Amino acid sequence: MGLLAFILRLVGCFSNVPRRLLISYLIRRGTKLPGGSVFQLLDGTVVKIGSLGYLQREFEATQYARKHTKLPIPRVYDLFTSKDNQVAYLIMEYVPGEMLLRKWRFLSASQKHSIMVQVKDIITEMRSIRPPRSQRWIGSFTGGPFLDFMIGGNDPYGPFDNKTEFNNFRISRFTSMPYCEFPSVRERFASIHREMPNDHDIVFTHGDINLRNILVDFKRDRPDDDVHIVALVDWEQAGWRPAYWEKAKLVFGAQPGSDWSAAVKTWIVEGYENEIAREIELQLIHGGAIY
Repeated sequence: MGLLAFILRLVGCFSNVPRRLLISYLIRRGTKLPGGSVFQLLDGTVVKIGSLGYLQREFEATQYARKHTKLPIPRVYDLFTSKDNQVAYLIMEYVPGEMLLRKWRFLSASQKHSIMVQVKDIITEMRSIRPPRSQRWIGSFTGGPFLDFMIGGNDPYGPFDNKTEFNNFRISRFTSMPYCEFPSVRERFASIHREMPNDHDIVFTHGDINLRNILVDFKRDRPDDDVHIVALVDWEQAGWRPAYWEKAKLVFGAQPGSDWSAAVKTWIVEGYENEIAREIELQLIHGGAIY
């Protein structure tokens, strides 16, 4: 470790100011990591660069999930913007590990099964988080609007007081499209709407669990090179959702036909087959495949 890195680590225990002042220099001297504008800095932290709106949600949701679970989630240290407020910087803990996407095809069947079991356990623990008030809602963990890239667009949605409101919104995202000029399409949307249950449990949901957002580590001194999840990252879409939503996001985030895709459709989150079938049909109609 160089002298500057040592000083930054030491001072960083007490203040974020030096890192903020030197952020451009630290990024230039840093190491680019997989997964977008993410760099490992000299002081052993990681910076994620993006818009304040996205990173604010990730910062707050990551803190919330760390506080209420014992899941492998990196600590977040700081969030600030550039002087012109055009760029935001999220500073978080560096967790040694490898992106699962890059290692998946090299894993043995038993290692893959172990990872799938760990993901299942992570989801189970997330669902044990109790909301801060008795009345549940569909939205961010604070009760505000939420991001969801499967719904589409970059703007936040909601919050919704109940599942009925969410179902109405979900269908409205499609019925406003030009293809609804076809009577058969309008009729099918109306039928799907009637089929949507309004009594799902509302649970805490990551909303973006995929092979890119899981970091793993290999324990070389154990049989079969045991592989363990050391971090689940990218929490900007997290919040309170219907119980089937995590499975829907897992399915749509998986490569079709892969063993990972088969696992997320069947047993990582069990059940909700009808809900997933409806979401698939909505996406097919949206693509103009059914009319």
